[in-house]
Amino acid sequence: MHLVENWAVLATAAALLQPCSAAPSIHEPRAAAAACSLSSKDTWDYIIVGSGPAGMPLADRLSEAGHKVLLLEKGPPSSGRYGGTMKPSWLQNTNLTRFDVPGLCNQIWVDRQGIACTDYDQLAGCMLGGGAAINSGLYWKPPPADWDTSFPTGWKSTDIAGAVSKVFTRIPGTTTPSMDGKIYLPQGYQLISGGLKQAGWTEIDANKENDKRNKTFGKTTYFFSGGERGGPLATYLLSATERKNFAYWVNSGVKKVVRTGGHATGVEVECGGSTGVVGLTPNTGRVIISAGTFGSAKILWRSGIGSKDQLDVVKSSSDGSSMIASGDWINLPVGENLYDHVGTDVEIAHNSVVPYDFYAAWSRPNSADSQAYLNGRTGILAQSAPNFGPMFWDIVKGTDGIDRHFHWQARVEGSRTGSMTVTNYLGTGSVSRGRLTINNQLKTIVSKSPYLNSAADKAAVVQSIENFRNAMKDVSGLTWVRPTTGQTTSAFVDSIPATAGSRNSNHWIGTVKMGTDDGRSGGTSVVDTNTKVYGTDNIFVVDASIFPGHITSNPTAAIMAVAEHAAVKIQALPFPAAS
Repeated sequence: MHLVENWAVLATAAALLQPCSAAPSIHEPRAAAAACSLSSKDTWDYIIVGSGPAGMPLADRLSEAGHKVLLLEKGPPSSGRYGGTMKPSWLQNTNLTRFDVPGLCNQIWVDRQGIACTDYDQLAGCMLGGGAAINSGLYWKPPPADWDTSFPTGWKSTDIAGAVSKVFTRIPGTTTPSMDGKIYLPQGYQLISGGLKQAGWTEIDANKENDKRNKTFGKTTYFFSGGERGGPLATYLLSATERKNFAYWVNSGVKKVVRTGGHATGVEVECGGSTGVVGLTPNTGRVIISAGTFGSAKILWRSGIGSKDQLDVVKSSSDGSSMIASGDWINLPVGENLYDHVGTDVEIAHNSVVPYDFYAAWSRPNSADSQAYLNGRTGILAQSAPNFGPMFWDIVKGTDGIDRHFHWQARVEGSRTGSMTVTNYLGTGSVSRGRLTINNQLKTIVSKSPYLNSAADKAAVVQSIENFRNAMKDVSGLTWVRPTTGQTTSAFVDSIPATAGSRNSNHWIGTVKMGTDDGRSGGTSVVDTNTKVYGTDNIFVVDASIFPGHITSNPTAAIMAVAEHAAVKIQALPFPAAS
């Protein structure tokens, strides 16, 4: 299934095609999480809720600026660097966990106990690092259209270029994650890239030529470093933990923001079987919610921020007796504008393609492969399961005149030996939207599907898949598994239900939309262009939930860039007492 990719977030350009330089050794444990202290009278300049690819850069940049920062994570530690312990037997006696070894990322599909959020109806990661701790590590520089198509003034590609540069300077990325610089089992890449090249598509370096995203292809890029997962866990969070003005708590879930009118005074936290309020610095303290598209919406609803129908649901739940009075509710369209990349899997097969059993690598790895990894961070286990590549791009002019941007991602897995599943992702330019709601058990639900509820979106998907079929038609020995050779592309697309179960990419965005049209006055936006929640003076949201429309690039890099940009904007705002 296409779900496997999605867990599914620049140094010098010359470095991008080189092996990653070694990260600080993971065998040197870093600062462990502080114990939650609900009885403490300590207050914080910034409380950041959620440690995903937005929360970690925010924590680093704000603590770097000298602010006293607390990062709260509802789940457990992940990487061995931070005290994580979940691992197979062959990693015993090392400080590596399942989250550190790229080749073990597929394990989430068979074992998610204690890792996946239990209060959403979709799969999401609840542990230190969020989705960046369990996804496939795919990582490429957003093209200008990602920002310019739907983001507001102040967030266009020219505005956010500095933030993007900061992210890729900090985390260069690599196309050769094995420390020996080799790509292992490249036959799948060679098959598809050869077909595309023969059909006239152009090979590019995805991060040096990020403005070339039409009839182009390239090697898959990852945020790995030193043969390990790396990414924001090994950079942004690592440097934050070295500062005395920063602390982070794990297994500490936030119920709601505690506020008087539009001013937050703290957050209500559950940890260690107890509940208490952690306070903000009086007058100048700020809350930044970075709990993801589902989690951020849920915290806002429980804080009395959202549309009345959803706040009434919360009022009828176990939260009812302690919920803020209805006279202080802030009416905003939280949960609207839900979107996800529309994922459509096609499958091809060829006798040149060599599969690898990444699931077996958990309990019965090939000894040569596990030793190569342990001894030198080399080999197939330094690559992300299930062996990705190539990635390629296509732009289709919609029947409504809007350009639809498609990203394709190939991987070596499928229904038969020699299969490759190739996922077509519809991103920038799509107009279909859904809705997220909450039930009285306080579980978030995708109540309206965001997939292909526009005829123009569906027609563009059909055309993009047709473009790929045509590109591969002269590849000798290639077999089409899905769609079959005699099946029309239109019939194939129509045969796949437009539901989360069949189309889910787990690249969810949009439920706390950013924009200039204040949702309290009939607009569609929940936060302004400084990421501040309308109707409040010190409550912010920074993560994929604020994206106004979808993007074509993988969300991880874009989310980190949004966090870098937002950190500057938020700090520049005057405090309420000074305004």
